[in-house]
Amino acid sequence: MKFFERFIIICLLSLFNVTIAFSGNLNSDLRYYHQIKLPYSSNEMEKYYYWGEYGLYLSSNMPFPMRFSNKEFSFKPKLFEYLTKTTFYFPHCYFYHKDILYKGIIQMAIGENDEKVFTFQLNSYDHQKNLIDAILLYQIKGGEISYWNDFVIKTDGKILIKQYQKQNLFDPDEDPKDNKVYTTEIKYQMSSSGIFNQIKD
Repeated sequence: MKFFERFIIICLLSLFNVTIAFSGNLNSDLRYYHQIKLPYSSNEMEKYYYWGEYGLYLSSNMPFPMRFSNKEFSFKPKLFEYLTKTTFYFPHCYFYHKDILYKGIIQMAIGENDEKVFTFQLNSYDHQKNLIDAILLYQIKGGEISYWNDFVIKTDGKILIKQYQKQNLFDPDEDPKDNKVYTTEIKYQMSSSGIFNQIKD
């Protein structure tokens, strides 16, 4: 009987140590991010990039880059269209909503014609640090067609995104004075399970 009791105690201690290890790894990873409070908007992004002679550049105050895990690299975020990931990203911020961890990362992705595209992506994780879902909230791109976004993450978990598109290169029979900025508004909701669900109007 005593042997059985000791065996149960050893199992419980082992499980407790594993839980601490998971928690320690998660907290260790978060030290590269800064915690934020909602609401949070795209106004915070402008200080991390600038336009130079040869296109878009990252600011000098970027944190040390980190490498994607295999799952993070292979996972295609929502709204991540016509873009290619690089293997590295820059940790930016984190917050909790309904007991789900969200981490915001910055990346200089590759667009059409190998153009550099500044992006901000939001990932959600469970308690075991497993990736649940991801969404692209912000992108800045020049070239023949310019793309840029505005977003705000509200305290209730609702995400409002406004996408802009403007044509910069015109055919000889087109009048550049008539070019317009096209906008699209998209809404998402962060669910209690960490999924980004689109809100249909």
